[in-house]
Amino acid sequence: MALPAVRSNVPKYKLLKLAYATYKPEEIFLSFNGGKDCTVLLDIILKMLPTAVSSNDLQCVYMQPKEPFEEVEEFIDHCRKHYGIKIRAMRGSIKTILEKICDENGDIKACFMGSRRTDPYCGNLKLMQETDPGWPKLMRISPLLDWNCSDIWEYIRQNEVPYCSLYDRGYTSIGDKTNTIPNPNLKCTGKAGELFYLPAYHLRDADKFERAGRL
Repeated sequence: MALPAVRSNVPKYKLLKLAYATYKPEEIFLSFNGGKDCTVLLDIILKMLPTAVSSNDLQCVYMQPKEPFEEVEEFIDHCRKHYGIKIRAMRGSIKTILEKICDENGDIKACFMGSRRTDPYCGNLKLMQETDPGWPKLMRISPLLDWNCSDIWEYIRQNEVPYCSLYDRGYTSIGDKTNTIPNPNLKCTGKAGELFYLPAYHLRDADKFERAGRL
């Protein structure tokens, strides 16, 4: 199968291959919140799955916030249908959810994450790194760690990957209703004086201003 279109020096296909050479499909899950980064990772993983593995073998967990956007919930459901996968919604703190996942399934050993270095606390993260002491023992696998925001949107638009509709309304980094607003750097004024926001992929200096809409 041909690799998805994107700059050839960016994707970490070797890391994904290493992950599946190290862990069985039942030993890995994808942390999926409906954001652009983990959606790109989902798309890549499904295209890179070993031929003997089906999309149903990919375990996905949606760590649902207290006040999620309806648009995100709708997109999560769209991904279930579009990719033919199961996405389990779980509520609680990240640590509590991970503890529950590991308690319920002793086979789980690793987690795919859509983290990038510009995300909080990810500046020094390694491509493969175990969780910190005091957390459930898991190998964190971050294939997109060295991607930038432009790489993400390039992949989405070149490969026609579906994405949450909030990104077309000026949201560039999506949490929940309590901590997310459209990015002020995308605010525009129309000819009649009306205010509107450009889509997220129009953001300049995105790696610097991507989280400007997070409160």
